[in-house]
Amino acid sequence: MQMAFECDCGKVKGTVDANRLKGYRAVCLCDDCQAYAHYLKRADTLDANGGTDIIPMMPSHMKITEGMEQLKSVRLYRAGMFRCYAECCKTPIGNAMASPKMPYIGMPARVFEKKSSAASVNEIFGPVNERMQAQFAIGPLPPRAQKKVSFGFMLRVLKFMLTAKITGAGYPSPFFTSEGNPTLVPYVLTKEERESLRPLCGTLRTDI
Repeated sequence: MQMAFECDCGKVKGTVDANRLKGYRAVCLCDDCQAYAHYLKRADTLDANGGTDIIPMMPSHMKITEGMEQLKSVRLYRAGMFRCYAECCKTPIGNAMASPKMPYIGMPARVFEKKSSAASVNEIFGPVNERMQAQFAIGPLPPRAQKKVSFGFMLRVLKFMLTAKITGAGYPSPFFTSEGNPTLVPYVLTKEERESLRPLCGTLRTDI
């Protein structure tokens, strides 16, 4: 099944192959994901706890059909994830691992909800399976929050990436060339830029 996605202003559009993706959806509450949202000045993409609802995709199953020229990439650290967004409206589109040898693109669930209802997104991708990195959560802890990442969920993610490798779904990728080079030259935040975002994020908790 093909699921359409779109940035907030509609200039970036695409589709994903949504088959066999249930069981991998998670909300990430880490301070890096929060810092990224604040860097884009899109705190509205975070939930009340500072979380980002992420659905993983196999790279070759994600297609950008319009607006590739609008996409930009940023890394919070020189060796950090490639975080791709639509420059036109600062909508987060997808996070790729630092190396294409790890075939994974994490897409915010909200980019699908513009073209489909939240109920349809839940039906196709399943409900949130885990809330992780809750050591940086803001406010009262959400249900089933994990301090970091549970062992069971980590095994599911490893299975996901292994399946992508075995089936060849790691290529082609919208974010890497066949030689493994990024298609979007990333801007790397300076230490000063990164640290300026930290006060906007949840701080390391001592209650979990």
